[in-house]
Amino acid sequence: MKKTSVSLVALAVMLCLSPMMALAQPAGTQTVSEQTDKRPLPVLYLTNKAMEAHMLLGQLPMLKQKAQDVAEQQQAYESAQERMKQLDDCNIKQLSGQFKNPAAVWQKMKDTYDAKEKDLAIYVNSAQPSLASAEKGAGISYSDQEISELFLHWSLGKDILMDVYANQDKWGERKSAKSPSFPLWKDQKHFFDKDWDDYYTKLNLFFGMPPQGRPIIDDRKYDYKYADETKKAHDAYLKLLTAKSPKRRLVLPENLKNPPIAPRPLPPAKEVTLYVGDIENTQQIFPEWPEPWRKQIENNFANFNPKGEMAEDFIPKTFRLKNQIAGYDPTKQNNRLNVYQVEKKRLDGTKKILQARQTALASSKQLVQKSLDRAGIKMSSDIDATNAKEYEPLLNAVKEYKYGLIEQIEKRLDDSTESLTAKNILEALKKDVDGKVYISASNAYNVDQELLAAAAKEALMKEQQAYNAKQQKEAEQPFTQNCLLGVK
Repeated sequence: MKKTSVSLVALAVMLCLSPMMALAQPAGTQTVSEQTDKRPLPVLYLTNKAMEAHMLLGQLPMLKQKAQDVAEQQQAYESAQERMKQLDDCNIKQLSGQFKNPAAVWQKMKDTYDAKEKDLAIYVNSAQPSLASAEKGAGISYSDQEISELFLHWSLGKDILMDVYANQDKWGERKSAKSPSFPLWKDQKHFFDKDWDDYYTKLNLFFGMPPQGRPIIDDRKYDYKYADETKKAHDAYLKLLTAKSPKRRLVLPENLKNPPIAPRPLPPAKEVTLYVGDIENTQQIFPEWPEPWRKQIENNFANFNPKGEMAEDFIPKTFRLKNQIAGYDPTKQNNRLNVYQVEKKRLDGTKKILQARQTALASSKQLVQKSLDRAGIKMSSDIDATNAKEYEPLLNAVKEYKYGLIEQIEKRLDDSTESLTAKNILEALKKDVDGKVYISASNAYNVDQELLAAAAKEALMKEQQAYNAKQQKEAEQPFTQNCLLGVK
């Protein structure tokens, strides 16, 4: 009786130790169930385990790719943040020449743009020019509707800029009370001087005075801020004229009662002027040209200024841009608020993509972790799959597990139908060393073709990635110093 008790105790101890002994074995040798009941597992069961290990081997490169996607997108997001900072700094510096508080002015401009953009309720029906329009030859031709739709955001920024330049005190505090706000265009001065001269020539002629007489006033006549001083100088000159002919003052024509009013400053021409078509297609100019250039059109270039802004950019009497043989594509036009809108969308977009990729990476980690748990392989929850020192050991552990199972199965193969099926699968598993394709009993015989297709797909993806990288690099070119035309 005592002898029997000792045997039972010994058996119980062995049974208790069996799971611990099994856990101490290297991955892929023998399972706990084999150690416990000493019965070999069916060949196809182990083959299924090997196929699972193969799938796991294919999941690891996807995990690595998703980790790389996150790293690349993080870089893109940081780049977008830096570009926005550069754009802000550049515009603040640009506005500092006219305002004491340029940062506040630029923020107000952006806030105004954001509010107007939010309220925008225009549905774009034809955002691209028609094929017929594109084939018209030397200059690209657009309909009024197409131009309106293409330049919706550009026009929004243009309107704000026009207001900032024309009404400086509404937007911020002038940098200097003694100096003009923004400078006038050369063409603005050119036509204002002509109007000024014409006015006083007619006024002198009306009073029978020599035509060369003028009020004594300097360049302050160009600044609307000094309108009162200009009027005082004019009134003083008019008093001299009427001293000899008081009666003439009583019948002074309406058009001679007041001198020309100084024009309001305009933003840089490239930000608010849109070139489309030519002089024969003025209906395609949208929005209207600034006043000094409209006068060029109305007067058929009779008073063309060879030193003005138009002369710098256009061939006289044609409106064709210089050095533009095939015309000018208006979709390339930008102004600083239009550029801000593009960069804002870039920043928001890169952030959303980053968040989506982070979610995809977390999901991939969970999937891999479940497969690793079934295989008895550990993985750190914060593994950096882009780091070879962390990724390679994990990859090697999975390969060891897979080929350990294959080795077990090969020792058990015989002439049975089950073994024949397993043999075909094993051959396929060994050919696909890195887990490039999904392998099952139904496609194992065709693994060579599957691998060729996978290689072709991988090559195509690499080409696409290279193209995307090139596009991203071009999009991240630095802004020009004047911040007006973005990356162009």
